[in-house]
Amino acid sequence: MKNFLENYNLLFAMTILTAFTIAFKCICAIIYQVLLRDSEQVPSTKNKWIRAMYTKFEACYKLKIPIHNPGCFVENHMAQYHFLGISMKTLENTDIFCGLIVTAATLLSVMCGIYYEFPVRWTLIHSMTLVFFLLFLAASELLFQVRHKRSLLYLQLLNYFENTLQAKLENQYLHPEERKAYENAYFEQEEESDKKTEGTKEENIAAAAEHLPSSVAPDMQELIDSLLEESKITEEINEQQEKLHAAATNEKYRLVEEIIKEYF
Repeated sequence: MKNFLENYNLLFAMTILTAFTIAFKCICAIIYQVLLRDSEQVPSTKNKWIRAMYTKFEACYKLKIPIHNPGCFVENHMAQYHFLGISMKTLENTDIFCGLIVTAATLLSVMCGIYYEFPVRWTLIHSMTLVFFLLFLAASELLFQVRHKRSLLYLQLLNYFENTLQAKLENQYLHPEERKAYENAYFEQEEESDKKTEGTKEENIAAAAEHLPSSVAPDMQELIDSLLEESKITEEINEQQEKLHAAATNEKYRLVEEIIKEYF
């Protein structure tokens, strides 16, 4: 034990441990960066982990089981993400574990150095090395911002699942009758207003014809006949316009339905 400490072997071991810790922090930061990029387009992402989360969330609503706390759902799913069999939360906290191990090892070595009566220079080297190791670990967190990336990933996923996907699935699977009623009411109002306008025009023409005197001059009769003929032509044109309007209404209904399905 004395030779192990006197030859600074413990310092070499702590240096290797710190280097591995910083490497794990770098890997963790890269993974979170990739997940952040993929979470920006959840519906079309090819990331299997995010696709599994999306499918599981959607399956609950297909089974008529609403999720009342999307934040808890996202947090639980994030806790299930592993890299090489190690939880991401564990990789994220490797700097804390390493700091505790290095500090405990240094304190123990200093106590042993005092017991074995090592020179003061040996004790100072171990103490200063501990400070440098802790500074390197803190700098790695500031550089890679692993915890910040994890928080951003959580907020980004929560924003999509709670504010976009949840409302869409509730309207699609839990309240489909309300959506259909709203769509039908919207288009029925347009059709009724058009029918009222056409009915008013026809009533005005009929009323004018009834108020004409029974005996009229030939020129006046000819004028009336031309007006009636023009009225028939107008009616035919209106019928064609009505058909076109019905086709446009159906197209509008289809587009609105597609938009509702996409966003709600």
